[in-house]
Amino acid sequence: MEYNYFVYNKPECNLIVNKMPIWFKEIEYNGDENNGYIILHSQDDYDEIWGSNTKFEIKWEKKDRANLFYYKEVENSIEIYNAIGIVVTKKDRDWLMSHEFTYWFGHRRKMIRKRYYVEKVIHGIFYCESSERLVNLHTSIIDSMYENYEPYIIKSYQTVECH
Repeated sequence: MEYNYFVYNKPECNLIVNKMPIWFKEIEYNGDENNGYIILHSQDDYDEIWGSNTKFEIKWEKKDRANLFYYKEVENSIEIYNAIGIVVTKKDRDWLMSHEFTYWFGHRRKMIRKRYYVEKVIHGIFYCESSERLVNLHTSIIDSMYENYEPYIIKSYQTVECH
């Protein structure tokens, strides 16, 4: 039997990903239970310029429910990434435990040191009413490795516990 996942637990921010792909390692953590982020990278490098094949980022921020418009937050996330050249190709909604979860897919051509790379993106966003946090999950994958990582990333998005 092959094991492809591990449980990623960060008690400092009360966040658990029950099925984190085994290729990821934590690069940086900053924040507390109310605001912060975690950056994880895959252990394999594509090349010396691009770096790791996949970059996974989890951000959260405290938001008051009375002042939150969930769909406006979703549209803001799309607009922010559109501003840096990411074209959204598909958007879906689902349920993550008792939270409405929206995720979208996109891509862009990115130039780094006179080389062009095609980057594919998966982004998820949900609001937890129990902890009153807006959680953003963002993954950037080099195009040639996208098919290998995509099912594992989607599975990890679906297993996030925020409270």
